[in-house]
Amino acid sequence: MPEFSIVTIVKGRRKQLTNLLKSIKNSSILPVDIQIVCIDEPIDIIIPNGLYVNIQRILNTHPLPLAAARNLGFKSSETEDIIFIDVDCMVSPTLFENILNALHHDKIISAYPLYLPFVPEHENYPDLLNCSVSHPAREHIPSDTVVDHLQFWSLIFAVKKMTFEKTGGFDESFIGYGAEDTDFAMGFHKKGIKHIFIKDFVLHQYHDKYDPPLNHFDSIIENAQRYRKKWGALPMQRWLKAFEKINLITIDHNQEILVLKKPTEDQINNSVSSNPY
Repeated sequence: MPEFSIVTIVKGRRKQLTNLLKSIKNSSILPVDIQIVCIDEPIDIIIPNGLYVNIQRILNTHPLPLAAARNLGFKSSETEDIIFIDVDCMVSPTLFENILNALHHDKIISAYPLYLPFVPEHENYPDLLNCSVSHPAREHIPSDTVVDHLQFWSLIFAVKKMTFEKTGGFDESFIGYGAEDTDFAMGFHKKGIKHIFIKDFVLHQYHDKYDPPLNHFDSIIENAQRYRKKWGALPMQRWLKAFEKINLITIDHNQEILVLKKPTEDQINNSVSSNPY
């Protein structure tokens, strides 16, 4: 089995990070290094014995430089095989072994997310599996075959460093929330890189969420417009249509977005969702 690295980025979410690291410790094989990229002060991080962790601090004037943080993690990784894991996830004991068996040059390998309606107090994967639910938009994606690149989601994926460099990495002009992973998918698709799911899972720990994500309204609009200029189409259609439905924006026949007004504080608060996904 090849040596491999883990990359995750974190802002707050220390309990989720602890659960992630404990689940990694319980894996059938262990990474050579774990790159934790902090978008906040690198404090209060609990590292289980036996894991080699390198903590990075990204300095950026924006409060959520997701693309830049991911690039820093990949650049800092010490091996050729790299697995990116969202900090909200916990891995199955077999995930790394299965994902690495499928990983080759010019391929990006993903796994399926299952969602928990709470943040666990422990990392017992079999027990937590019984509490999880699947994402209706993800559960029917076929495994072990090439799938549409727009099925890519940056929650969990593996890639060889050489392949990642071939993609050009995440476009750091996408700042804040929204579209940076769809842009990455378009970029790797244009380079002829295939996307494949393997039949294994991560458990996504609950966090407060907004549906639609009115709390990220400004960056979603800015990144949607940036994506359209780059690729000729609008991403995040479900969210944009939801914004349009409540008369925050209009979208014309050329897919130009006109902002009519910003969401109110009441609208943002009322969009909080208890749905695990």
